[in-house]
Amino acid sequence: MTGRGALTDRAARLLLARIAEPYDDTIQELVTQLGVRDLVGYALRDGRTPDGASLARLQGRLPQATGADDDQICRALGVRTLVPGEPEWPTAVDDLDRPPWCLWVKGPLELGEATERSVAIVGARASTTYGDEVTASMALTLAESGFTIVSGAAFGIDAAAHRGALAVGGATVAVLAGGVDVPYPRANAELLAQIGRWGALVSETPPGGAPARMRFLARNRLIAALAAGTVVVEAGLRSGARTTAKYARELGRHLMAVPGPVTSQQSAGCHEEIRWGATLVTDAPEVAEVVGRIGEDLAPLKRGRSREEDDLPPECKRVWQWLRPRRSASVDELMVRSGLGLREVLVALSQLEQRGMVEQLLDGWKRRTCP
Repeated sequence: MTGRGALTDRAARLLLARIAEPYDDTIQELVTQLGVRDLVGYALRDGRTPDGASLARLQGRLPQATGADDDQICRALGVRTLVPGEPEWPTAVDDLDRPPWCLWVKGPLELGEATERSVAIVGARASTTYGDEVTASMALTLAESGFTIVSGAAFGIDAAAHRGALAVGGATVAVLAGGVDVPYPRANAELLAQIGRWGALVSETPPGGAPARMRFLARNRLIAALAAGTVVVEAGLRSGARTTAKYARELGRHLMAVPGPVTSQQSAGCHEEIRWGATLVTDAPEVAEVVGRIGEDLAPLKRGRSREEDDLPPECKRVWQWLRPRRSASVDELMVRSGLGLREVLVALSQLEQRGMVEQLLDGWKRRTCP
């Protein structure tokens, strides 16, 4: 890390990420007023802004931060840093009111390119088998279709989304609340290692940084920003997934939710999101139609099981509904029941016979049963 001399914008951003939290509104306001380089410069020199405002909250971490050698740390961990304006920087995060100072990335996935066609899938940590299966199937199919799956690597829905993408060699991005070198939750360490080998681990928290509640809430805004749309699968009325949904809505991103049983508390938040305007989706093609290319990612029209009488002319349908497979009906009976005349009934029976749907017996007509 640089010393107390002149700072480049990159060096200033990396230093600021070590001494200030991205959810600190006071620091964000100062960045808006002064810019990153000047703010960090004032913190390094005399701890005050030109108008005399104290920067004491930045100086507590300065001794340790200025001693960190980011180049050496990144080489040792196989990590790279991104700042705005660089080719790999995901410009989608610039839409945030509080964009990150910089990002640490681990993994071969080119972040800017990968997130151009992407979907975030988030949901409950205490997910059900239903939620896990829907998520894994959705993520797998979307990944096969060329979408990058973005999530937070938590238990439950997040993990199912990442695993679904990895299962088909698809692209996936895990946005973390701690450093990219800090496996959390520890039970997902192997999953995180796989994402680091094939996809991308992303964080605005420097390496070694511990996950914390406020950092989890802050990272949710990055998940929403990095994706063209967010799908919520199983979320309670109060949940981190709904925080991500809130950011997606505020950013003007597509917001979708998967319905569950109306009695399920795990899906109560999804149902509320749908009531508030989220698009109801049930599978990957429906998600792709919402966030994909207009005219190219259309979901197939869903139809119920077809029946042999679906394409019958109206008169044939009226006769068909009164025929039974185990009891014959006379022409007179069919006339009365269908409300049609003799000629209309006879024509209808002839057409049904030609289709192989009815047969004539000595005492009338009945439906032909399949062999």
